[in-house]
Amino acid sequence: GPSRPVQFVAHHPRVFACLREGLNLSEPDYRGAFSVDFEGEGFTALRPATSKSGRLFYVTPDEKFILKSLSRHEADFLLDILFHYFEHVLIYPHTLLPRYCGLYVVSEKGREVILSVEANAFSSLCPIHERYDLKGSVVGRVTREEDKAKDSGVILKDLDLTQ
Repeated sequence: GPSRPVQFVAHHPRVFACLREGLNLSEPDYRGAFSVDFEGEGFTALRPATSKSGRLFYVTPDEKFILKSLSRHEADFLLDILFHYFEHVLIYPHTLLPRYCGLYVVSEKGREVILSVEANAFSSLCPIHERYDLKGSVVGRVTREEDKAKDSGVILKDLDLTQ
């Protein structure tokens, strides 16, 4: 039979457009970050081993955005807090919270993937020497020495700050 197209649904596109505007992101620049050059680069998977949640992380070819797969529960939570988050970002434009730029559902052949798009906090012209994934916990929040030894770009954890 005929193949069914991929369905692409954007949640609250106007709210996310306003959030992107607050980051001084033009719509052409945002959309351009997701265009894939079939002769060049596509999306890069970020070290899947760093995610205990089993979620997938990708970075756009220009490294300005991170795409993260979400569970239905996580997406529903984001949607529940979205308007409070929007107000917070308006009041505190330099917040250290993640900068959400979009929430999408991609469906094909009965399979569904929910993706959040965040501005990449590590997208900078300045060299970054250390990266941390801070959870606000001390349980299991130190990077193993062997991980540090084999990868100089390893993402560090909360207790690594005290060493």
